[in-house]
Amino acid sequence: MLSADGPMPARNRQQPFDWIGFALIAISLSCFTYVFSLGSRWDWFQAARILWLSVIGAAALLAFLGQQVLARRQGLLDFSLFGSEDFSFAFIVSFVAGAALFGSAFLIPAFALSVLDFTPTDAGLLLLPSGALFIGGLLISALLFQTRRVPPVATVPFGIMMIMLAMWMLSGSTSESGTHDMLAPILLRGFGLGLLFLSITLIAFSNLNSRNLACGIGLFNIGRQLGGLMGVAGLQTLIDHSVVASAVVQGANLSPGGSAITERLTVTAAMLTANGMDAAAAGRAAVSLLRQAVIGQSTVIAFDTAFLAVVLLFVIAAPMLVGIKIGLSGYAKARAARTLA
Repeated sequence: MLSADGPMPARNRQQPFDWIGFALIAISLSCFTYVFSLGSRWDWFQAARILWLSVIGAAALLAFLGQQVLARRQGLLDFSLFGSEDFSFAFIVSFVAGAALFGSAFLIPAFALSVLDFTPTDAGLLLLPSGALFIGGLLISALLFQTRRVPPVATVPFGIMMIMLAMWMLSGSTSESGTHDMLAPILLRGFGLGLLFLSITLIAFSNLNSRNLACGIGLFNIGRQLGGLMGVAGLQTLIDHSVVASAVVQGANLSPGGSAITERLTVTAAMLTANGMDAAAAGRAAVSLLRQAVIGQSTVIAFDTAFLAVVLLFVIAAPMLVGIKIGLSGYAKARAARTLA
């Protein structure tokens, strides 16, 4: 039997699990996930369930934040992490990047399904090659950081520019586009995401110690997921409204007595009649086909607008991120000067 002559070292006191905070944040995130995922389907606050879930989610979030402040670092999350300049900047970038990642991952298959008539399997396979470029971006970033001692923040602008360029290229897609037309921007998007996400991950966790690392990972992932949910919800709402607005504009320019409309309806009806359809039914079918063509073109315009919206997200966010980075750096230097004084 082994024994020690000296006193046994004192064990660290285990912090009790914050069940109240866990319940509040679970309620809040569950409500917001439902609202952001299905809000567009139910026309947002026009539906009572969306309104009430938004109120409950906001109230639970405010209660959680207040409870965490009163807990004084004994709660579920340690918000003192935002005292770190690098973590605060990476958290904000991850929020924006999450909106771009999830938003583009939603737009590309949805466009393939709605406009190009891809099967669900083909739409899913459309994004598969970008995974290889994503891994390539990660490996190249890691190589630059380790061998060339490049600071992680250096690859962030390149990742953002590649994603912007990819979305701008996709904004020119039409109903005649195919896999070969979309492959180049999809690959560019994957490579840009690889450069971006490894950088912000290293920036976020480089100065965290083992005590608050787990909490930092949790906050970082929450920010990315919420950004993604908000991005998808915003793009879905934009598409829905753009389809209606484009259809109204096109319909206003299609006068029933116009020669071009009359000629198209006549030619379509004659073609259907030649294939054995009754003349009256062929006339109704011609009008229906014209309506479908208008809706199809409106859908293409809506998706192109959504692709451009992702570009505009970075156009607006990039200067703000630079300003936030400068502001956080200035605040950190001022706080360090006060500490030394």
